[in-house]
Amino acid sequence: MMNAKAAVVLIAGLLFACVPPPAPAPAPPPPAAAPAPESAMTERHIVAIRTVQCDALLKLSEDDRASASMFYIGYTASRRRQAKIDVAEVSGLEAAALGYCAAYPNWPAATAFNKAFADNGR
Repeated sequence: MMNAKAAVVLIAGLLFACVPPPAPAPAPPPPAAAPAPESAMTERHIVAIRTVQCDALLKLSEDDRASASMFYIGYTASRRRQAKIDVAEVSGLEAAALGYCAAYPNWPAATAFNKAFADNGR
C-alpha cells in the first residue's frame, strides 16, 4: 500500500512538472514621449563652423560658451591631427582661446582656438 501511495505522489509530481508555466503578463507599453515643441522640430539653425566670429562666441551664455569651447577644442585637435588631448590642459586652452576672442572679436573662433593650441606647444 505504501508503494501505491508513493507511486501516486510520484506520478502527480511528474505530471505537475510537465505542465507548462503560465504565460507571463504582457509588458506594459512604453510611455509615450512628450512631443517636441513645434518650433524645435521645424526651426533649424545651421552654423558655418569656420566662420563663427569670436564676438558671437563671447555673447553666448556661460554654459553655451563652455559647450562651444569644448566643441572647438575637439574640432581644432582633429584639424591638427591630434589623436589625444591632455584633459588637464583643456581649461588653459579654453582660457587662451577666449582671451584671443576678447582681444580680437572679429576673428573666427576657429582661428582663436588654433592659435591657443599653437601657443601651448600643441
